[in-house]
Amino acid sequence: MKILKKLIPAFLLIVFLSGCMTLLNIKLLDGVYVVGDFSNGVPSPEYKMTLQGGFYTLELPSSVLNFENDIAWYQVVVVENGEVVKTSSGIPLWKQLVGESVTVYATPNLMENNTAKGVGDSEKETPPWYCAGDFNNWAPEEMTLQDGKFILNTGYTISSGETVKYKIARSEGWKPYEEQFDGTSYNAGYGMDATFTADKDGTLVIEYDPRTSTLQARVE
Repeated sequence: MKILKKLIPAFLLIVFLSGCMTLLNIKLLDGVYVVGDFSNGVPSPEYKMTLQGGFYTLELPSSVLNFENDIAWYQVVVVENGEVVKTSSGIPLWKQLVGESVTVYATPNLMENNTAKGVGDSEKETPPWYCAGDFNNWAPEEMTLQDGKFILNTGYTISSGETVKYKIARSEGWKPYEEQFDGTSYNAGYGMDATFTADKDGTLVIEYDPRTSTLQARVE
């Protein structure tokens, strides 16, 4: 049942896990789980998350992570009534910033199948993050960490109704490529950008919350 090697879309993962558990006559215990190569791709009691301070959390030792080209992957799944009901997209971990362990965070009510929304980790909390978009000719600018969130006050004056595209990355050179984030996927390649349409005139501000993987723009 090892499935994380080639990350399976959420719908197929839900069907796959439900089918496997039915076939094996095993009922999953309700809860929120981190899954990956370390759990053979299925929810395991050893990797069940606990609710702490408004987040479900789990500390993963780096020794269980399977790094290939300095990137390891995990997903978060939510089990209700013995069945998988939500599955995040694959979330990359950059070995350079993991250290001896990494803490994974999940907010199930924010999660959407096949996206990173509602899922984050301590690697993502570690600076720097850079932001680029139409507003700065796609030249990455370092974001500032403020109260647990990364902020970029772009200085760009945007007009009501104007639309801009943007995304964030780990370096000015967009590497590692697996850490390009468009608000949905951390593996956002060329052309996969976040889009924002201003509702008023003002200055464009970009904000990223690494614990919930929410990336949004606003006008101040």
